[in-house]
Amino acid sequence: MDAIWNKTAVRCAVFVLLAALGAQAGEPGENWAQQLFTERSHDFGPVPRGGVVRHNFVLVNRSQQPLTILDVRASCGCTTGRASATQIAPGASAVVEAQMDTRNFVGIKATTLTVTLVTAQGTQGEARLAVRSNILSDIVMNPGAANFGVLSKGQGGQQVISIERLGAPQWKITKMSASPRLGQFITASLQENGRSAEGVNYLLTLQIRPEAPAGSIREEVRLSTNDPETPVVPVLVTAEIRGGLTASPALLTLGQAKATGPAVQGRFLIRGSRPFTITSIEGSGDGFTATAADSTSKAQHVVTVAFQAGQAPAQGNLKRTFKLVTDLPDEAPLEIHAAVQSAP
Repeated sequence: MDAIWNKTAVRCAVFVLLAALGAQAGEPGENWAQQLFTERSHDFGPVPRGGVVRHNFVLVNRSQQPLTILDVRASCGCTTGRASATQIAPGASAVVEAQMDTRNFVGIKATTLTVTLVTAQGTQGEARLAVRSNILSDIVMNPGAANFGVLSKGQGGQQVISIERLGAPQWKITKMSASPRLGQFITASLQENGRSAEGVNYLLTLQIRPEAPAGSIREEVRLSTNDPETPVVPVLVTAEIRGGLTASPALLTLGQAKATGPAVQGRFLIRGSRPFTITSIEGSGDGFTATAADSTSKAQHVVTVAFQAGQAPAQGNLKRTFKLVTDLPDEAPLEIHAAVQSAP
């Protein structure tokens, strides 16, 4: 009996040792993708009908190998997801934003984002992120967000949003606040537009200043109310301000690449409003490379993007974002995007 017990103990010890060695080597275990997120669900609570709300889920790469986000998909058309990065180095973090559009629903609405990831060794995993909201029928926002779209640098713009509270003539918006960054580039004003026994109406006017720098704006204006059931009404503000640099095409499709075949490649034409030099290109790796044709100063440059499937840790539909850094002091790095179908 003692001999049987000793053999069992030895087997257990070996199993534990092998598991520990696997963990030290950075091999993912069961549900590894789920464990990367600090939280996996979020309740927006009561939100106005027509409003657009968002929440950031934080992913932390606690493994010893780089990770790639292959896809973010939603279970419902009312929800979208986007990742702040596609490549996450060991110890680094990224954000997966969940955005819910409440225009076509009233009451409780719950959806799920599925995030597909792959390790450098080719192991795929999925994380499911749940979002939920209680869409109110008596608070209506039109439009549901301040979406300025694409603006040229120096152009500026204006959006007006109507916020209506039905059946509550005593309802008030008591305070308006925003992040310091948004306050630098956006002017916001709130005006009571009507008050009667049927309800209350406010107009929120948002203006982007012409001096706003090139880049993405994705922030919130928060409206505090005197209603304890809906103390805050969030208003999403988005804009893409383009500077003097543009890339053509918007998305470079490289076609299909096979692991045993040659590299596939394509080219971007980068235009500037004045001569410039491309000083560096960030984002190469996992089979992707991007190189500029030359380092001279001129108003147009050609950037070649190539993909070698045999050097990629994953297969399927892959996307890559590169950042072009130039010597123009007032221009943010220009992002260019490429896609490829990687096959065995």
